[in-house]
Amino acid sequence: MSETGWYAQPFRADGGITARGLLSQLGSPSLSPLTLLVREAAQNSWDARLPDQGVVRFRLDLTTVGAGHSAAWRRLFAGASSGTTRSDTMFRPLSQAKSLRYLAISDRGTMGLAGPTRSDAGKTARREWARFVLNSGDRDGGSGSTGGGTFGYGKSALFRMSKVGCVFAHTRFRDDDGRVRSRFIGVAIRESFWDGETRYTGRHWWGLPEAEHCEPLTDAGADAAAHELGIPGFAGEETGTTLVVVDPDLTDPTLPDSDTTPELSVAEAGAYLADAAAWNLWPILLTDRDRRMSVTVTANGVDVPVPDEGSDAALAFFAGAYRQVADGTAQVLSCGKPLKELGHFAHAFTFGALVTSPAARELGIEGAPRHVCLMRGPELVVRYHPGPERSNPDAGYAAVFKVLGDLDETFARAEPPTHDAWEYQQLQGREATFVRTAGRRLKEQCDRLSGAQARRAVKVGTYAMGSVAQRLGHLLAGPGGTGSAVLLSGAHPGTARTGGNAAGPGGQPAGAHPAGPFVAPGSDGPGQGVGGAPPGAGAGPGGGAAPGGGRSGVRRPSLIAGPRFEMIDGRPYVVQRVRVHGPDRVEGAVRVLTGDGVAEGTSPTGVTPPEVHGWRLPSDGSLVAGEVFYHAGDATEVDLIVTAVADVLVDISVVGRA
Repeated sequence: MSETGWYAQPFRADGGITARGLLSQLGSPSLSPLTLLVREAAQNSWDARLPDQGVVRFRLDLTTVGAGHSAAWRRLFAGASSGTTRSDTMFRPLSQAKSLRYLAISDRGTMGLAGPTRSDAGKTARREWARFVLNSGDRDGGSGSTGGGTFGYGKSALFRMSKVGCVFAHTRFRDDDGRVRSRFIGVAIRESFWDGETRYTGRHWWGLPEAEHCEPLTDAGADAAAHELGIPGFAGEETGTTLVVVDPDLTDPTLPDSDTTPELSVAEAGAYLADAAAWNLWPILLTDRDRRMSVTVTANGVDVPVPDEGSDAALAFFAGAYRQVADGTAQVLSCGKPLKELGHFAHAFTFGALVTSPAARELGIEGAPRHVCLMRGPELVVRYHPGPERSNPDAGYAAVFKVLGDLDETFARAEPPTHDAWEYQQLQGREATFVRTAGRRLKEQCDRLSGAQARRAVKVGTYAMGSVAQRLGHLLAGPGGTGSAVLLSGAHPGTARTGGNAAGPGGQPAGAHPAGPFVAPGSDGPGQGVGGAPPGAGAGPGGGAAPGGGRSGVRRPSLIAGPRFEMIDGRPYVVQRVRVHGPDRVEGAVRVLTGDGVAEGTSPTGVTPPEVHGWRLPSDGSLVAGEVFYHAGDATEVDLIVTAVADVLVDISVVGRA
């Protein structure tokens, strides 16, 4: 039996690929090494899931080697490759380093790396070992087009992540006889070099070197080697794989790449990995799936929370759209010529859900989402297709498009090695048409959701007020509106000011003010007071007289700050906090304003106008339906709840009744 050590691959008479050539197979990815590693490693783990396992357990452990294992690591890197007369100077610094860190990527509930340990061995059903350890771009025996990675070119991401191009693999699998087997090996991709008259490719393996290749340590020997290095092992008879990226590149992906770009700390890098996992893997992490993946991230042994739909509002909206696709209630997008259904599309409008994650920003999402998450059969995120912004910066849309199964292979062929785009230019004929048309359909949907389609269709001068209101409403920020006039008993909110005989500036009725996107009257913002009177003067808050001759000595209801968006039972609402100063009967009203502050007379056909949903008591959360709220006690605060309608200028009024 040979001794453990490094084996360097020489060029053979029939040629070979250099190590640098292997690393170039991913092209020039736009994603950072951290994000690329998460995507590629998780794809391969997802593809390797066992059919009888409901959950694939995926871990990312960023670790600094402790004192108990550092000597073993130094010995491992101290040896030279067998068959050469030179020692690899790039490994020597590692053998002398005071500290060493690694990123361990583990999956359990997966099949492990089985198959022959020689690339030239006979045809077998399983060849995961050969595809990951020995070959490049080898999909023979993979899971077919529905796979996301299958150790094709994507494994290059692991070696790119390592500053020294070195990865160790510890795997357990069941052989053809059902026995659990273990293997352990190291793989390094370095520069090609000459040793005397022999040229070497720059590919190295650590294990049991033989004449023309390197065998892995197996079974107890493999488990012992991993244990000596402190690499997480396996429990019971579970199977799976642990890949250890030595000396990972933690360059801050949020800064421009340069030779002087600083690195993240271990804790910061752990947080970034958790974010990247959430935004790239969320469809397969949803806990209500029959088969799913769970992700755990640690930084020096400390758990790092992974965002999910319960902690991130934007992810929740994407998840809601995905569920429409999954349950078959989504819209079908089609190609007209040739006639062909392309995939399912669903969306959710977002209100106040802002994306701040650095990992999401790397994917092109920041602020209010306005994107379509693209996915194929494996239901991994391909990319986020951006669309136009909506007119309100706090409003957005989160959508999902999933390709139909019979086109999955076509769209898979349109993906680059990094699986992060659909490029119809890579295809020909009908296949190129389908992918190109999908892009057009997505643009149409995004234009519809953002309002851009309607805006382009509107002729200036014909629908000027509505268009201006849609486009510029959000610029008129802050509460304002009709004021909180006390009206004559029996008057309706929409007519009270006319009846009050008090005209505002510009001939407007008393209390009417051009106002912001969700305008509310009151003492805290523009438009407060009545008929242009300043706060506290005459009929202002706390004043004793209504402009039209209302109740004397009765304090009118006043507004607390400005209105806000809120999701209630899955629907968006505008919520305005109101203070009632004593026993009173208050009434809320809402109307849509045109660009010059005039109430819209008739809603467009098919459009439901905003309306008062009811009143909510903050003290116990109870809801009183309807426009009128009766209060018999001392001063209190209550929430006026109004249905939210996208892209309109809304005026909210609160009036007291005698």
